[in-house]
Parts: sequence; structure tokens; C-alpha cells
Amino acid sequence: MKTFTKGLSIALLLSMGFSAHAQKHVHGEGELLIAQEGSVLQMQFIIPAADALGFEHQAANSADKNAIDVLAQQLKNSSHAIDIKGQCILQSTENSLAHSHDDHDDHDDHDHHNVEATYNFNCKTPVLGFSVTLFKLMPSLTALNVQWISKTGQGSAEVTRNNPVISWQS
Repeated sequence: MKTFTKGLSIALLLSMGFSAHAQKHVHGEGELLIAQEGSVLQMQFIIPAADALGFEHQAANSADKNAIDVLAQQLKNSSHAIDIKGQCILQSTENSLAHSHDDHDDHDDHDHHNVEATYNFNCKTPVLGFSVTLFKLMPSLTALNVQWISKTGQGSAEVTRNNPVISWQS
């Protein structure tokens, strides 16, 4: 199932002409990519580390390492990121923080870094919308550019802290 969802993500990115790494890095704004095929729903958040953690540099001290560990644990629970309207069961989740403070590659302290979190769901009913709860976890995050693809089509929208709900009809 993991191979299928990775293939679905790649199809999503290619079909929309979208590359997460090529997007402009703007603090306060993130991306949310959604792919749905049959009962499989995948969501990937791409958030500037400054908004997710409060810093973008490599973990320099125990407070930085603790912030990474706490956020990594919080992101394992999909309810900290999304509230799906439908009967969906979380199948798996991954985030880019798992070993962030263990990596000792040479990085320029001025590089812009993102935090990525991916959620894979199995849904018994069609998903017609959701509410982004990630804004509660990340106070400086103000907007997400959302792009989706499903058997009924593709689209894009923006959700904000003041309007975190998105819906579509199948």
C-alpha cells in the first residue's frame, strides 16, 4: 500500500505541474497536497520550519532538540493537523522530523528548511471536506495553499487561520 500511495503522490505532483521544492518559501504560508483514489486518501503538509518549530537552523541545543521531538510526536496524531469529514481511518503517517537533530550534514544556517508531514487514510465514505487543525499547533502559520486531485477532478484553494475549512462535492 505504501508503494501505491507514493505513486499516487508522484502522479499528483506531475499532473498538476507542481514541485514542492520549487515553490517559494514564505514564512507564515505552507502547502497541502491531497490525492484521493478510491478509498485511499493521502495528505502531505509542507510547512516552513520557522512556523513549525520557531527556528530553521540545525538543532543547536537541548531546547531545539526538545522542540523537534515534541512536534514529531504531535504530528503522529493526524487530529493535530486535520479533521476529516468522513469515515476515515489513519493507516500511516510520516514526518521529516524523525532524525532532524541527529543529522550533522554541513548546512548553511541561512538555508530555508521545511517540515513535511504525510498522512495516509483509508476512507469508508467519500471525503467531501475537512478542517485544518494545524493552525492551532503552529501560531505563526497563517495560510495553506491546497492542491488536490481525485477521480472527480483536481483543484486548488487557500485555507487560512480564520477560514480553515475546505469542501468539495463529488
